Amino acid sequence: MKLKLDIKSNALDSFNEALSKFESGEKGDIKSFKFSILHLSHCIELVLKMYIQTLDEDLVYFKCYKKLIQKAKEANVDLLAAYKLLEESEFDFSTLINGHTNPYTITVDHVILIAKNEICGTTGNKFVEQDFIDDINWMKGLRNSIEHYEFEFTVKEVRLCIGRLVRGLDEFTDVFSLFNLESEVGKDKFHVFSVLADEYKQTLSEAHHEVKETEDALYRRARYKEQMFIEWNVYQCPECSNNTMIPNEESGTGCKCTFCSNEESDEIEIPCDFCGAMASAEEMATWEMDDGTIENRCYLCSGQYYADKDD
Repeated sequence: MKLKLDIKSNALDSFNEALSKFESGEKGDIKSFKFSILHLSHCIELVLKMYIQTLDEDLVYFKCYKKLIQKAKEANVDLLAAYKLLEESEFDFSTLINGHTNPYTITVDHVILIAKNEICGTTGNKFVEQDFIDDINWMKGLRNSIEHYEFEFTVKEVRLCIGRLVRGLDEFTDVFSLFNLESEVGKDKFHVFSVLADEYKQTLSEAHHEVKETEDALYRRARYKEQMFIEWNVYQCPECSNNTMIPNEESGTGCKCTFCSNEESDEIEIPCDFCGAMASAEEMATWEMDDGTIENRCYLCSGQYYADKDD
């Protein structure tokens, strides 16, 4: 039995596999992020070639692409303009590959040199943003290192870049009417796609990752018998309402939100200036001293305990 996949099916298979490996990485199998990059890279390469084929099916072959380069130099224009000039003259690209059984196809770089010149006729804005191109180049570099050399990456860096690439790919397929990426994602991996495709959701997901990773690192550094004495609190941030405010040594308040970077919260525990007991800032009473300074007093030291007891 033979399996034959067209370029779209092939691209979507790789995309869904990239999501699957990304999810495995999220669950703790860090090496899976490597394969997520490889599959996503293959998907993006095929999608870019799909775009080229919307101009002319034969432009995917390097012999035809060389004709564009030649025309661009002759007319002193960019490659997209060169294609339009050839199209106006009804040039037949297929004549360049007749008789070749297995002609070489163009690379991602070749496609980008054409696509980056696509401009919206209404707004004048470029359809392919430089940020997306930069992320593709970063991905290519990492992919090449994975395939041929030693490589090193931070998990957070890869997670964030994969998210940007997915969002860029989603926009690219929509702008050039290639297909609707959201509707093509496998149902069992749609929950992964929905987070990566939404910048807010992915940023929040990263904030929760940082909370967990910071806690894990804190406990790993301590001996087992010392772990019970570790003070670790996660507060709800009053600015963004997420449970992402955690201890931070560089913060002036001792805590910082991993999502919005807010450092202020009445829930943060502080010591009583009289007895040293810890309580949240909102539970502390403030006392103005004779020298003008302010001291925090806990429920007991403020005298409120005895006042309530008498009542």
